[in-house]
Amino acid sequence: MYANPQLVVDCERFEGEQRPFDPEGADRQYFQKQLTQMPDYERVVGVLNSFCPQRGRLLEVGSYLGLLLDRFRETGWDTTGLEPDRPVATWSRARFGLHLLEQTLPCPELADGQFDAAVMLHVIEHVPDPGSVVRELRRLVRPGGMLVVETPRFDSLLFHLLGRRERSINNCPGHIYFFTVPTLRRLLEQNGFVVDRVDLVGRTLTVERLLYNVGLVSRHAGLQRLLGRLALALRLDRVRLHLNFRDMQRMYCRAKQVARLT
Repeated sequence: MYANPQLVVDCERFEGEQRPFDPEGADRQYFQKQLTQMPDYERVVGVLNSFCPQRGRLLEVGSYLGLLLDRFRETGWDTTGLEPDRPVATWSRARFGLHLLEQTLPCPELADGQFDAAVMLHVIEHVPDPGSVVRELRRLVRPGGMLVVETPRFDSLLFHLLGRRERSINNCPGHIYFFTVPTLRRLLEQNGFVVDRVDLVGRTLTVERLLYNVGLVSRHAGLQRLLGRLALALRLDRVRLHLNFRDMQRMYCRAKQVARLT
């Protein structure tokens, strides 16, 4: 499935962004959301490290705040991030001292087979040509190296129940492509990778965020306002929970020894 028309391409919006990232002010809510979800993404570190016990060079596509890239570096990886949002990249460099390129894929200045692993979490649904991005990653990852991709899943029970009300469709205008497990696997395997492992995962979120999502799904402005006031009054931004509706797919892939790209 894909969005038609494609009203927003996030990488184009990011390239024009100039306002400094402010985790204590205007960007506080999203910053806290990223911190809340870190336990979910840190599981990627453990699994990928089991596939690559010798570590090596790792690329994160869409490194954003650098939280996950910093975790990988702490476990022994030589890390590089791609992040087109300049204010965010500036903040990440200052906070963690990360090596970041303010670019998207394709990235000609990176060499063939330069990386032992690449990570791309919740990015592939935002790009206008997913196949070309996967082919570029195959170029960058050495034969036998690993790629981790995570994106929403649209053969889930939640999607079948909610249809167009599902949050990733209903309130994410930057989402362009929507994958089932078979279509994502096919995309990866047609463009130079073999899928070794598929995890169907959920997310950690605050009860405030959960109620916010319920309000979005309801498409009822009055209910949204009521839930927002309730969350504020009860300080539900401090209460976290993990929900796994198996509506996210996380695939660990190995670069084919001889890439046959289509």
